[in-house]
Formats: sequence, structure tokens, C-alpha cells
Amino acid sequence: MLRESFEIGLFRSVGPELLTLHYWKALKFKRILEDCGFSKRQIEIAQVAILGRLLCPGSERQTLYWFNKQSSLKEFSTELHDGLNKDPLYRIGDLILEHKPEIETGLRNNLKQFHSLVDRVYLYDLTNTYFEGNKLNSELCKRGKSKEKRDDCPLVTLALVVDQDGFPVFSRIYAGNQSEPKTLKEVMEEVRCNQEDIIDRLAHPMVVMDRGIATKDNIAWLKAEGYTYFVIERRNAVNDFREEFRSMEGFVESRDRQNGKLYLKKATESDLTRILVYSETKAFKERGMVSLRERKFLEEVDHLASINKNGRLLDANKILIRIGRLKERYGSIASRYDFCLHRDDDNAEKVNGIELLDLNRKPAKAEFPGCYVIETNSIGLSSEEIWGFYMKLNEVEAAFRCMKTDLGTRPIHHQKDTRVEAHLFYSVLAYAILRSITKRLADQDIHMSWTSIKQALSTHMRATTTFTDPEGYRVHIRQTGQPEEEAKKLYSILKVKVMKNQLISKHKV
Repeated sequence: MLRESFEIGLFRSVGPELLTLHYWKALKFKRILEDCGFSKRQIEIAQVAILGRLLCPGSERQTLYWFNKQSSLKEFSTELHDGLNKDPLYRIGDLILEHKPEIETGLRNNLKQFHSLVDRVYLYDLTNTYFEGNKLNSELCKRGKSKEKRDDCPLVTLALVVDQDGFPVFSRIYAGNQSEPKTLKEVMEEVRCNQEDIIDRLAHPMVVMDRGIATKDNIAWLKAEGYTYFVIERRNAVNDFREEFRSMEGFVESRDRQNGKLYLKKATESDLTRILVYSETKAFKERGMVSLRERKFLEEVDHLASINKNGRLLDANKILIRIGRLKERYGSIASRYDFCLHRDDDNAEKVNGIELLDLNRKPAKAEFPGCYVIETNSIGLSSEEIWGFYMKLNEVEAAFRCMKTDLGTRPIHHQKDTRVEAHLFYSVLAYAILRSITKRLADQDIHMSWTSIKQALSTHMRATTTFTDPEGYRVHIRQTGQPEEEAKKLYSILKVKVMKNQLISKHKV
């Protein structure tokens, strides 16, 4: 009788939910939102929106399906037991965006307390992501140069400041055609305003930025404001030190993070320090990149010459436009070559042949692979310390990669600009939780991607066991399964408490 009546069903994921809920509480998101005036129900909807970025990244429709049909997160709620529909989920984004400064500042303070963080270094960079659709009436979504090679789509730009440990400090959304250098002053002034108590007590954090942001005006502004900065020089500084890189005289051998050989030389002039760097690891990568780009360039030139030879493209003006696009696309590679058009004797607008001439000029990357120059206004730091500070820029690049892949930032399907901004801000908030998890694991010398962490916890489920007992009662037990060994280890390291069984109901058949 008992065996015949035994059933198991209503399976729901619980492992990733337990982990992210633990860090939601540890970072005091509830308190932050309460201070912004959110109701209990609004806080729980915000939790679905933000944790959904971590656990099931995608559109709001996909988040709703996950919450209502796949996840156990609903069972930890007091206001959303009956599920959730799309309208409240959309509206909560507007409310979160309205309180963005308070939420971002509160989260930063909680991160610093929880991880004992100190504002020593600010890493600043920008990225953009693309949309599906035309976005014709948008003030935010504009066409520009896509870092994901999606110039065919409208873009939006995310500016992000992270600290030396990769935790977010400040974010801002710009239009897709925003000039990157023009954002630095505005962003740093807002960071200083939000972190005013820290700036008053400590010296300005050091600023590390990409060469595309380090214009002459920006560097002058940083110096005037008392910041220490680090940047790979925007101009082609390698050419200024050709003899030093050829002779390698005075370089000191070191090691990079991949344990490859690294050679550094420090050159100080007045209040400016330059570090000449040669990396064997970077040289190997750049040789491959230059070779690949040159091969693609030559293939496209051959294709252009072929369609001209076959008589499908003879107009000189159209050919010159195609050549101009090639030069724009391949930059320094194309500058090493020249094009000779063989025009028809009777018609100068007709081209009978295209010849490519090798000028035998090599760009710095091809001639000096693995070489670059770091500029800073710090005088007292050693060559290795300066190189180490600049390499921390990888932390913000890692944040962007994580948001675009693990947190589903791209593509964006929203139509309203405010919803676009909320979508990106969700990713920043979710990244703070993700980074908290990976930081705790890294402190124990465990280096796992977010995908691997979710996979390890994915087998931990909840289910309802139903049976008829000997007394004729139908018993329903909602039960959390026993985690497997890898999941147990993660729970132990991250101090996540696993729930016990719960009796749901018992009634007479």
C-alpha cells in the first residue's frame, strides 16, 4: 500500500539559489532597499530581477519562467508565493534606476565592510553592447564602433570603475556613440562625490586606464586634481625607444602572471616615469595576431582584384571606396602596402587591373611584438610595482567579460531607454554578488568560473515526496536533497547553510 502510493515530483533547483541568497543577505541588499523606501514585496521582486541575472540570464520573459517554473526561489519568499508576472518585474527596474546613487553607494560600503576593502586603486574603462532591432526613437542607443564587432546594430556604452580586487565602485550609462576620453572627468567627479568621506581621509586612489582614454587633456586634469595615474601611452611610444628595445640594455628580468619572462626598464624625467616593457607571452600572442590580420587583409585584396578581373567591378570610384574601407579596417597593416590601379587607355574611369605594392614598412607591433610603454606620474614605485598596477586593468576587463557572458548583458531587447539602463545596472549589481563569491573561493586558492560553480550546484534540488501512511493519511513532504561532495565543499567554504526537510501537509484520504 505504502510503496504503491509513493510519488516524487515538483522538482526545483535549490543549490545556486541557496548560494546567491546567502550573499544577498551578507551584502545587506534588503537593508539598502529598505532605506530607499522599497516595500517588502518590491524588495522581493528586485531580488528576482537581480538574482535572475546570476542564475538565469536572459529576457524578463525568461526570468519569469525560471522563477515560476524552475527555481525554488519562490519558496524563500513571503510575498511571491503565488508567482510573479511581467508588469511588476518591468516596473521594479524603473524604481531601482530611480534610486541608483543610493543603491550603488550603499552596496559599495557593504562590500568594503564585508571584504575589508580599501580604495587604493580605481580601474576605469568602457565597453559597449548591442541591441536587436533598430531603436529609431532612442536617445541612448546609437550606432558607433562596436567592441563586439556588431557595427550593424545600435549600441549603448557602459562606463565602469572597479577597485584593485575587481569589485564595482561606480557605473554610468552613455549613448553608443559616446567619445570615451570625454567621460573620464565626469565619472571621476561623480565617484569623488559619492565617496567623499573616503577622499577626505585618504589620498586620491590611483587611476589605471586604457590608452584610448588617456588623452593629453585627461592626463593634465588628473595631475591637476592630484591623482596618480598609470596608462599605456596613447601615442606609439615604442617608436621613441626603438634603440632601447633593440639592444635591451638596462632591462631587468622578471616574471609575468603566466610565469613567462618579462623584461622591464625604468626611465624617469622630472615628474614623469616611463616603464619600457617586453613580455615574451605578449610577443607570442601579437605575432599570431599580426600574422592573422595580414592574411585576412591579403585575402580581401585578392577578392577585390578577382572581381575586377572578372569584370564585375570596373568603376574606379567604387574601387577606391572599397580600398578606403580596407585601409580603415586594417589600419597599420594596410599602411604597409599601396594600391596601383591600371586604368583603361580609352576610359580613365574604368579599371582593368588592381596591383598591390609592398612598401616594406612594418608597424611597431610587427617589428617589436610584446613591447609597450607604461606612463605614470608616480616616481617612488619600482618597475615591477608600476607594471603590477597597470596589469590590474585586467580586473575591469574581466568584469566586462563576465557581465556579457555569465550575466547575459547582451543582446538587449528593451524598447525604452530607462529599461535599457535598468538592464545594465542589474548586471553591475549581480556582478558584485558574483565577485564576492569568486573572491572568497580565490582566498582559499580555488579558482572557478561562475559557470563551473553553477554546474557543481545544479544537481542539488528540492522535490515533494507524497505517500499514504498506514493510518490512511496522504502526506506531502517538501524535501531538500542531499548535496553531492563538490557542492558540499563549496557550501562549507562559502559558509552556506543547507535547509532541512519541511512537512508540507497531511490529510485523510
